[in-house]
Amino acid sequence: MSYKSGLILIMIVITALLSTACAAQPIEEPEPLVQVEEDNHDDDITLKIDGSTLIPDVTSNLHFDYMEGITLRQALESSQTIQLTNEGKGISSVGDVSLDSTLEWGVKLNKQDLKPEEWNTKLKKGDVILVYVKTVNNEADLSEQGALILTVNNSLVNSGERLHYVSRYEDNITVRDLLRMSGIVTFNLNNKRIIAVNGHQPGMNEKWILKVNHKELRESGLEMRLRPHDHVQLELVRM
Repeated sequence: MSYKSGLILIMIVITALLSTACAAQPIEEPEPLVQVEEDNHDDDITLKIDGSTLIPDVTSNLHFDYMEGITLRQALESSQTIQLTNEGKGISSVGDVSLDSTLEWGVKLNKQDLKPEEWNTKLKKGDVILVYVKTVNNEADLSEQGALILTVNNSLVNSGERLHYVSRYEDNITVRDLLRMSGIVTFNLNNKRIIAVNGHQPGMNEKWILKVNHKELRESGLEMRLRPHDHVQLELVRM
């Protein structure tokens, strides 16, 4: 065998051995993702707000540092989200959302319903407060209920202020019905024209615009029948 042929044969053998070695190495598996544990809130107070299917936008979780002697009422008041009634015997609104007369905000502490007269209960570390929407007489399950939402935007008077009024849907309810049920809209004598909203009468160069699902309505639109989850809007604008 010539020197050149022997060299070629040696190179072939080395290449084959290297290929076998590479093939024998196990494929490196990716390292498992690190599982991040959820924050532990055993040492604080949790406030859960549940808007159900009626007002899912208000659903949220808030956490407070525990302070010795703090009561449930104090936790509600300090949330800056929940507004109690003047007498402190109920919740008038959550965020900027108010409810119709058939609905109310319920309060539970660790899954137990508490009436307003029990809101002076002292809290413990790890307690969970739930604020949720319920019917006044507890006669209906709200999980499948449709809702109607009335939004009032009077930012010309109070910068950025919006009010939301939520009502359960009822068959054949009209735009006028919803406005009257809210208790914040004042009509003229024949109920055909809006003269004030939340106590504000438009100035000389202002007017209230009425919309349903972002589409402007004329005065005749007050008779429009609403459907579940319709959004009625009142907006104060300059002419």
